[in-house]
Amino acid sequence: MLIIASTARGLHASSPLVPTTTPHSEITHTPEELLARAVQAIGGRKQLNTLTSFQLHGVMRLPDDRPVIEIELATSQGGKVLGIMTYIGIGQSRFGSDGTTAWEQNLGANNEISWSILDAASLSQKVQQMNWLEWFTMLPLQLEYMEVIGSEEFDGEECWKIQIQGGDGKGQLAFFSKQTYRPRGRRTIEQTNDGDATIDVYFRDWERVDDLLLFHTVIYSREDITITMKLDRIVLNKANDILFVLPQQIIELRDQQ
Repeated sequence: MLIIASTARGLHASSPLVPTTTPHSEITHTPEELLARAVQAIGGRKQLNTLTSFQLHGVMRLPDDRPVIEIELATSQGGKVLGIMTYIGIGQSRFGSDGTTAWEQNLGANNEISWSILDAASLSQKVQQMNWLEWFTMLPLQLEYMEVIGSEEFDGEECWKIQIQGGDGKGQLAFFSKQTYRPRGRRTIEQTNDGDATIDVYFRDWERVDDLLLFHTVIYSREDITITMKLDRIVLNKANDILFVLPQQIIELRDQQ
């Protein structure tokens, strides 16, 4: 579990990225054009805009294929969310929102359960760590911080490389296939006690889900550590609103504020 937690923290690292660059004469796309082509490659903006809900189920495994975390996530229109992370053999944590109040339930070191109200940014970060389609579809909000800086082989495929240096100082690189324009993954730098560590996230095993083409495997690679998340179920437009009802403990916390 410590390896997983360390990897997850690295996905939102704050260290600046200093990548190699390609002469501007060789760059043929703007970030906006690349994102538009990438959206078209997975089914098109029209199909994405018809999504009313999104559900996934998956399992994270260590390099020896041992399952460590079972993941369930449901999102729906209006900012509704329910996420469940089951740490196999240990316990479970949950987070969610009814569209107005975001919350989290955690399991402490002595198996005690705690409840808290979340802010919108924390909820969004949790969702994106579980649902990388959400990360991708939110990229247009960062266009002003993006620059196409060249091309590079990434996860065995030649890719366009976009540098994203957000207003919050967090840097990342996003990679898009030169051949298909699908998003192939991203790279961040994590600050550790032993120095900076590179975190690569790869998107693999593309399959059709209704009218969309979506990846079903996410690989988290940090130096010699590789964590695999396989999604065995993705369901579109079928989430029931009962999933997003606030727990009574959160209702009481909310009403005390």
